[in-house]
Amino acid sequence: MAFILIYLHGKREASFSNQMRQSKAMAPDYSVSWWLRKRLTPPRLDPEQFLLRRVRWRYKAGRPEVTPACFLLGDSAILMPRLAKHGPFDFMLTSPPYYGVANYYYDQWLRLWMLGEAPQPVCNADPHKGKFHDRTSYRTLLGKVFGEASNMLRRSGHVYVRTDARQFTYETTVETLREAFPKWRLRTTARPFSRPTQTALFGDDDEKPGEKDIILTGPAAS
Repeated sequence: MAFILIYLHGKREASFSNQMRQSKAMAPDYSVSWWLRKRLTPPRLDPEQFLLRRVRWRYKAGRPEVTPACFLLGDSAILMPRLAKHGPFDFMLTSPPYYGVANYYYDQWLRLWMLGEAPQPVCNADPHKGKFHDRTSYRTLLGKVFGEASNMLRRSGHVYVRTDARQFTYETTVETLREAFPKWRLRTTARPFSRPTQTALFGDDDEKPGEKDIILTGPAAS
């Protein structure tokens, strides 16, 4: 199932779908009209052989060693109290949603359809399954999650956050991190895009500011 979901959409000859991006399925009506204009049709391929080649390539060097772990699937704003009982932790790696950029739930409609949801993406009333276009609620969300996370991390821990370089998203992320981790050392590394973004495939040529990595080091870290 994991391999099918990975390759459900992507480059036309490297996935099961018509032309898309691997990490994003553009809205159905938008995609279909674009395919029609470009006269593109889904690839004809043998799904068994297609998957076998990729499974063999993934495991060419052998199977990875695994370590017992606990996975919680859901909204981090709700699940954080449940996660706390497994701490304290040494490291947090996260990439919060980018303000006003995309509806991540909507962009995964094809994979969600495969997992049993509606064949057409629908607007969802869940405040954390939208485009995050309200600045107050966006800041509240980041502040809540980072604040709860700070109570679970050791003072010798590290935090790594990948965020959008756009001004509001970046500044809000930094502000809420500083509030949650006031005595931690914070540094930022710019990550400009080195190639066209996903939406460039569909005619969006606007310049994108890229992303930024924010790294925090605990006061007791060596």
